[in-house]
This record gives sequence, structure tokens and C-alpha cells, in this order.
Amino acid sequence: MPVLLLIAVLAVVFVAGCTSFLPGSKGSTGQPGPWTGSYDSDWGTMTLVQNGNKVTGTYAHDDGKITGTVSGDTLTGTWSESPSYNPPDDAGDVVLTLSGDGKSISGNWRYGSNTGQWDGEWKATRQ
Repeated sequence: MPVLLLIAVLAVVFVAGCTSFLPGSKGSTGQPGPWTGSYDSDWGTMTLVQNGNKVTGTYAHDDGKITGTVSGDTLTGTWSESPSYNPPDDAGDVVLTLSGDGKSISGNWRYGSNTGQWDGEWKATRQ
């Protein structure tokens, strides 16, 4: 019985350790994901932090905030700004793509959620 318990514990540790190699996650060295960094964007300086497949950040325009989930090279999430940080006037959807070399971001944003039409482009270059 103790051998089975040891095998089960080792299996859990192995599986947990393997998740650090998923795309967009921190590796075994604890290095930040590829989205982490500061960018010059259409909306002022934007700073992003990637933890696993989650990205959070800020940008200068109206004390903006951005949150999202990464799948491959695409971040899907929301932007929000002062004063209310709420849709439809101060928040909405955003979809951004990180370039292959990691030096730029491009995508679209819209007011509100799932309205179908994009209201503008979002571009950024890594500082």
C-alpha cells in the first residue's frame, strides 16, 4: 500500500511540474511570459504582466486597465477606464495579437461586449 501512495504522489508532482511548459506560462526558471513588458501604445505607455495564460496591465489613457487570457499569440479580454470602469462608455472587449518576434502588438477594441463591430485599432511597440 505505501508504494501505491508514493506512486500517486510522484504522479501528481510530475503532472503539476509539466504545466509550467504550457504556452504562455512561466517556465521552470520562473521567467515572465512573452506578453510581460512595457509598450508605447495608441493609448500611452502600456505595461503588461503575464502569469500563466492570464495577462493584466495598465495604460496611461484615463488610468486604463486591461485583463485577458492568452491562447497562442492572441490575448482576448477587456479594457476599462476611469471614471466608471464599466461598459458601455468606459469598458469593453479587446483582442490583441503579439508579433512573432514579441516586439509589437496589434488588435482591436470596442465599447461594451459582443456588439459585433470593432470601434478601433490598438497598436503597441515594445519599449
